[in-house]
Amino acid sequence: MKQQHNANRKNRTRLLIQCGGLLSKSGLLETFHITQGDDLQAYENRPKALQLLGFLISCFEENEFDEDNLERWKSVGERRY
Repeated sequence: MKQQHNANRKNRTRLLIQCGGLLSKSGLLETFHITQGDDLQAYENRPKALQLLGFLISCFEENEFDEDNLERWKSVGERRY
């Protein structure tokens, strides 16, 4: 059971790191002035974290996740990846 928990934790950590890489490739970090070494959990960087989170939530709420949009976003991603 402990091995499974550790495997799940490692898989989650890997996924989060990969998502961070995609955020970096998207240009969003630069847009929100998030730089290497910023601790987004630190009080002084909270505004940056809230801006980025708010942007992502707004995008999520304002878009439909139908096949057409998913295909369009895939094409955009292929150009940047």
